[in-house]
Amino acid sequence: MGYFKYADLMNETMNFKNTLFLLCILSFSLYKAQNYTRLQIDRLQSIGYGRLRNVGNYKGIVLQEMKLVKRAKTLRYDKGEITGYLNIATALSGMNDNKNSFLFLEIAENKLKKCQDDELKSRLSYVYGINYYSLGLHRYAIQSFDESLLIANKIRDQKRKEKRIYDIYEWKRFSFGNLNMMDSVYYYERKCMRSPRPMLFITIAKRHLKRDDIDSADYYIRKADDLLLTRKVPIEGKANVLRAFGELSIAKKQYKKALIYLNESLEITQKMGFKKRNLETYKLLSVAYRNLHLTEKENEYLLKYTELNDSVTLAERNVLDIPISRFLDDQVEDERKRREELYYIIVFIGVSALFSVLYLYKKAKTIKKQTAARLFLKKKHAGDLQKKINESFSEVLKMAKEGSPHFWTRFQEVYPFFLGKMLEVNPNLKVSELTYCAYIYLGFSTKEIAEFTFKAVKTVENNRYNLRKKLKLSPDQDLSIWMLSFMGDV
Repeated sequence: MGYFKYADLMNETMNFKNTLFLLCILSFSLYKAQNYTRLQIDRLQSIGYGRLRNVGNYKGIVLQEMKLVKRAKTLRYDKGEITGYLNIATALSGMNDNKNSFLFLEIAENKLKKCQDDELKSRLSYVYGINYYSLGLHRYAIQSFDESLLIANKIRDQKRKEKRIYDIYEWKRFSFGNLNMMDSVYYYERKCMRSPRPMLFITIAKRHLKRDDIDSADYYIRKADDLLLTRKVPIEGKANVLRAFGELSIAKKQYKKALIYLNESLEITQKMGFKKRNLETYKLLSVAYRNLHLTEKENEYLLKYTELNDSVTLAERNVLDIPISRFLDDQVEDERKRREELYYIIVFIGVSALFSVLYLYKKAKTIKKQTAARLFLKKKHAGDLQKKINESFSEVLKMAKEGSPHFWTRFQEVYPFFLGKMLEVNPNLKVSELTYCAYIYLGFSTKEIAEFTFKAVKTVENNRYNLRKKLKLSPDQDLSIWMLSFMGDV
């Protein structure tokens, strides 16, 4: 017993020393950060960012970039400041914190309005696309990637241009795959073959596994594995290859071997905070344990999968050990100061404008005629727009009644405000629940929804009951009336 007490005391002493050492390093780095030059900021945001990304240290990226942004603002170095926001947004997206990622993208976008940098503008649209992809909004993702590609072709540095274009091709390939648009998938696969990454071969291998073509799947997964040795691939690539070998081993009925691969993959993605990758691994682990007739372990991973799946869309507000909200408040304060400066400028302009009143008075009659002409054109445009709205509404109704898999996507295009309003009430709503809300908003009854979605009436009633709970409606509130009122239609 004495030995264990001594060991515990030694551990506490070592932990204290380690903590003290880390605090000293952090204090020193913060001191040094105050003196970074523009060149040093660029190097850290390129090489330093790349190293942290390769080992999956996304929290480290956010810590580094927030520090560099403050220094860049002191130096009035717009490129460094915007790059910092984009690096933070990318890291947060990787950790499934899409809400905060969008906030930093919005800050970057506002700054970019005064900065002509095609590389940064292309990357802005690219990171927006990654966030849309993560949220399952694949058509919006493709639209953002197309915008990014259009700007990327203007980048002067050839290497940076090629890398950005390849990244866009890869994500477009993923997006088209989720939309089951295989012609487009094959098109972008051919483009990506010029400089393949592990995930390209893994995706192809998965298609072969679905067809029970194990030999071909084995071939492509081994090609992905070879890339880990021949190219500098981020550690996420290793996790993906290990998970692919695990899935392949299950197909080969080598279940114990599958467990080894999958647990190694899970260890990496858990450290990186990649929840969606964890989800895939939990599901495969439950399959492996089921085939080994280890019911308790199977249920353990099914439960982990269910719990994580329910929470994966929830914004991870406390994902970092640093106050992101305080940092964002600083941005709000800076914006307030800018508005004050703008106010004084406006007052000055207003005083100057008084001297122009006589001139404007002479122009009044001409302006009146121009206004009348514009009003006429506006009314004509409004009529044309109303016609288009009616046609779109008919199309959405038709897709709903046919139970089309593209109904939700088209509904969002016709009613772009709907998703944002519903996520204000509960950001944890699933796509299936949002689709059900869309049916209710269009005025369909429970029986009609059951008929159009090929479900039992009882199932739809249960869905309605669960949805009411998530929306926190009181028993006396009618769901249909509430939704119309909330959307501003009543």
